[in-house]
Amino acid sequence: MQVVHMIRIAVCDDENVIVNQIEHIISEVCKRESIPVNIDVFYSGRELKRQVTSGTKYDIIFLDIQMKGGDGITAAENIRKVDDNVLLIYVSGYDKYMMELFRLDVFGFIKKPIDEEILTKTFLETYQRVCSKMVYFTFSYKHEEYKILCKEILYFESNVRKVTIYTQNGEHYTFNGKLSEIEQKMSDGKIPFLRVHQSYLVNCKYIKNTSYNHVELMDGAVLPVSQSKRKNIYNIFGKYRKITEDSDY
Repeated sequence: MQVVHMIRIAVCDDENVIVNQIEHIISEVCKRESIPVNIDVFYSGRELKRQVTSGTKYDIIFLDIQMKGGDGITAAENIRKVDDNVLLIYVSGYDKYMMELFRLDVFGFIKKPIDEEILTKTFLETYQRVCSKMVYFTFSYKHEEYKILCKEILYFESNVRKVTIYTQNGEHYTFNGKLSEIEQKMSDGKIPFLRVHQSYLVNCKYIKNTSYNHVELMDGAVLPVSQSKRKNIYNIFGKYRKITEDSDY
């Protein structure tokens, strides 16, 4: 089963026509492709910077290079200081900024006037990159959307119809959900999560030790291991440790 991820996008340009055009094209593509999307629009780099530095996490940002209310390059520099993961796509009528784009790790460049076919192609390529990275875990609770870096999640705990996320900084979040669906969703990402028990899904990065009936995490938490999961745990975690012995994961 293919899991479709909610995607959050910011469009920043001081021209209403351009903002409306990009928003409309992306909305139509997402409707056609059944991609859940949330689009925020901004009319200056300063507005966008304030939103990002306040903690809002975007998957993709379409950003005009030249704006009256703060240029796009300065905005991108400030965004990169707080978010290394967002994919930036510059929108401009000029080619002279191309070298700056490489310095700021920009995913794509769209030239004005906007070509619908090029924008659609660029967006779908970017969406596939977002899905393959699975940088964030997204969930909703009481009509609000939350995004947490996958690499900061210690484990998920299921209790009846509630799931609680425990993170490495000591915070935890509870929402309605099924652990089996979360396990499927996390299997599409680059961060390996291991189902050690009917009630627990654990980030392999934070497993310190494994034994016959429990796993110990880096923060000292000890979680039970189901009998039916033991063989799978030894196989998967053993492979994971071998792969990461010389890596920075």
